[in-house]
Amino acid sequence: METEDTEELDRINKEEILRERADLMQVPILETTNLGKHIEGLFFMLSGEKYAIDSTSVSEVIQISEITPLPCTPAFLRGIINLRGKILSIIDIKSFLNLKGDRDVKLNKVIIVNHNDIEIGILTDEIVGNEKIYLDTLQKNLSTIIDIPENIVVGVSEENLIVIDIQKLLSNEKIIVNEHV
Repeated sequence: METEDTEELDRINKEEILRERADLMQVPILETTNLGKHIEGLFFMLSGEKYAIDSTSVSEVIQISEITPLPCTPAFLRGIINLRGKILSIIDIKSFLNLKGDRDVKLNKVIIVNHNDIEIGILTDEIVGNEKIYLDTLQKNLSTIIDIPENIVVGVSEENLIVIDIQKLLSNEKIIVNEHV
């Protein structure tokens, strides 16, 4: 009888220890319902900084090996590619945004984006991933943070993620090349 009582006490002690450990290791679940409006962002790297765009504007992410240069175009327009019979302009977004850093991007990471019948490819250093971005948590006053034109930036997160409004980028007058030579 005494061994049964000892075994029962050992079992109860073990359960208490396990319960205490479980309570200590418990991670609170974040309430995401009160964080407001969000977008699903595609994250990418430019000059060591993390950027994101709304993934609803992204057609696909591709790898390329060659860009055909176009004469008489702005420096940020790296050239064109043939994507399954469709000719697309490829923009060096680092050059467009006047970012510091290496301008020689390996020609293999391109995000194909579209808005209002405009479809272009954007060169990136690296595709990082995607996740939700809560717009209410972004800092909107950017004049002291970054040198990117504020009209194309949605905001900056606490983690210094810069969210770009791809619709405003594609509507920017610099993107539309309408020069006669």
